[in-house]
This record gives sequence, C-alpha cells and structure tokens, in this order.
Amino acid sequence: MTAGEIVTGLGYLTGAVVFYLAAKSKKLDTRGMGILAAVGFSAGAIGAKVTQSLFSGFSSNISQTGRALFGGLVVGWLAVETTKRVLGIRRSTGDLFALALPAGEAVGRIGCFLNPCCVGTKYDGPLAVFQLGELRHPTQLYSSATALVLLAVLLYLRPRLTREGDLFKAYLIGFGFTRFFLEFIRDHNTTWAGLTPMQWFCAEVFVFTSLWWVILNRRVATT
Repeated sequence: MTAGEIVTGLGYLTGAVVFYLAAKSKKLDTRGMGILAAVGFSAGAIGAKVTQSLFSGFSSNISQTGRALFGGLVVGWLAVETTKRVLGIRRSTGDLFALALPAGEAVGRIGCFLNPCCVGTKYDGPLAVFQLGELRHPTQLYSSATALVLLAVLLYLRPRLTREGDLFKAYLIGFGFTRFFLEFIRDHNTTWAGLTPMQWFCAEVFVFTSLWWVILNRRVATT
C-alpha cells in the first residue's frame, strides 16, 4: 500500500469522524446513524474504486479524472437512501454529510497528490509541481484547499440555516461551483461541447439545486 492510498483512506476516515461529530452535536448519534455513515462511506469508496477500475482499461490515468468521484457519489448516495428505507429513517440526513464530505475531500486530495492522480494541466509558474513527466498545476492541493474553504463556509452557515436539508443544498451549490472552475486546469482527454463530463455534472448540480432552493423558499414565504 502506497502513502497516497493510506492518505486517501484517511480521507474517508476523516469524513466518518466529522459525520459522527455533526450527528452528536444534533443528538443524532444513534446506532442507525452509525450504520448509515458506515454504509455511505464504504459504498462511496467501493463505487469510486470500481468506476476507476472500469475506465482504466479504456483510457489513460489523466482522462479518467472525475469519474471515480462521480461513481463514489452516486453509489454512496444510492446506498444511503436504500439503508434509510431499510432502517425506517425518514428524516433528511444530508446536513450531516454536508460537513463530512468536504472534510474528507480535504484530506483525501492530498492522497491524490501523492499517488499521483487527478493531475493538472501543464504549468511552469511558481506553484508548479513535477508530475507524470511534466510541470503541472497542483490541482489536487487546490481541491484540498477549496474543500477546506467550503467546510469553513458551511460551518459558518450551519447555525443560520435552520431548515433541515438546507446545509446540504449549500454544500451541493458550493461543490458544483468550485469544481466546475477547477476542471479548467485539470488534465483531460474527454470533452463534450468544450466542457468535461464532470463540468456538465457540476453545472447541473449547481443549477438544479439553486432552483430547488429558490422554489422551496417561495413556498415557505407564501404559506
């Protein structure tokens, strides 16, 4: 096991710990929530690994950036929703993951830097790092720093967003916005209409979550 893989694993562990602390602060540190966290992060890790393995046979390490994260998010979300149904949990749990996900990413991206994977485009400026035979943007470290900033913003918003589920919406909007622009300096071989698949995904997340939030606020205002 490489140093990068160890740090990536620590990223998942960090996310799980933050999830527990967030649940405890809301007096939701129950057995059911513990199971939910374990299932979510385990399924996310498996989903990311499987997605990465599937695409590694068809494309280079550079072109598959974003696909592992997408697979992890989708598989993790499906696992969480399925587990909630099995356990009979009906309330929203997204706000707990809203803090756990950026915390885990902040650590996990350092693992990406050490691997190295998810590399940046060619760049010879003062922040350049030598990866895969080229001087490049250290996009993994940019992503780590961005995740920390997003986490700080969410911690600030947490006591101010009293409606359950709004913190998770704020996370989705923040993630979609920041990741969309980071994609411009990540090295890719695949684009659709000038944008990467991950950028299209982030744009959809940003737009639809923003609209969803606006519609909910209008409904509350008229009741």
